[in-house]
Amino acid sequence: MKDYRKQSGATLVEVLLIIAIFVIILSSAISLTTTQLFESDLDSKALEVSNLVETARSNSSTGYHGDVWSIKVLDSDPLCLNSGDCVLLFKGNDFSGRDTAYDRFVQFDQDISGVYVDSNQENEFYFDYKSGWLSTSTATRLEQQNIVLKSNFGDQKSVIVYPSGAFSTFTCGEDKIFDSQGNGYTTVKIGTQCWMAENLNVGTMLASAATTPSDNSIIEKWCYDDLSTNCDSQGGLYDFNELMNYSPADGGQGICPGGWHLPTSQEMTTLTGNYPSTLDGYNLRLGGPSGFNLPSSGKMSSAAYSGQGTLANLWSGFYGGPGSVIVYYIDDTSNADDMTLTFTTESIGYGARCLKDY
Repeated sequence: MKDYRKQSGATLVEVLLIIAIFVIILSSAISLTTTQLFESDLDSKALEVSNLVETARSNSSTGYHGDVWSIKVLDSDPLCLNSGDCVLLFKGNDFSGRDTAYDRFVQFDQDISGVYVDSNQENEFYFDYKSGWLSTSTATRLEQQNIVLKSNFGDQKSVIVYPSGAFSTFTCGEDKIFDSQGNGYTTVKIGTQCWMAENLNVGTMLASAATTPSDNSIIEKWCYDDLSTNCDSQGGLYDFNELMNYSPADGGQGICPGGWHLPTSQEMTTLTGNYPSTLDGYNLRLGGPSGFNLPSSGKMSSAAYSGQGTLANLWSGFYGGPGSVIVYYIDDTSNADDMTLTFTTESIGYGARCLKDY
């Protein structure tokens, strides 16, 4: 009698299982390939925009056609293909009165390449005749300009144009950001936000905890125990008004680098909302899994330092009037794994982080 149990060959269930595994592998491969294509498109578009900016600067600094040259970011504009996004190079500093014969575009099509221009931007700037330094007709003060490119897969890259006319590209989590003194800070992307991954450390160290900063056009900071090495490792401690450059405004730039600002309370809520409410501090503290790495840098209060090693804190950019400013903290003395909000006074020295615009 023939033993059918010894027959080889796959059953229907086994065949279906093999097909399912193949489909999963194929879908993953397609998804990975698509993501890689989008990443390549983002890099390619950033390079095109950089080249356009370099052309504008070069034309202005050489006096090409006897005029300055400008860059304008257009969002959902008829000048862009399919009324999409584009970046325009034009002759002169007057967009409405330009000679369109000299127009050059970098076009974006989100449906095809997955790359588009951030819709919050209204950049328009030019480079000074012969000098090539940055000028602008749309900003309230002369500072760096940021052209932010985004992609459908959630990443972004910025083309940063500095006042000197020099430019660079920036990818959150890969590139550093630099303050006005040249200090570099690593960055981290958390959810949709781009943060400094180190505490701010710009400014001149005050002589002691008993020394009060003043509005003297010099950025001033306390260093824990009056040791500059503490600022180097954990960042400075700032009076709120000094931090805000004596222009308190919810989410203002303060002493952050151009293109960055102090976080609003809502933006802090967005940050902590990435984690369970009882574990946000655990995730955000130094060595935590988020990469935010908030150190226990302590504070300065009443001409004395305290809390180094146990108190991690940072200012919000929120200002609701005297005595109504917000600081967020993690208190290790209570073994807390959450981050807490409290109202405080402007004169206490806490750490600070900057958040990228857009």
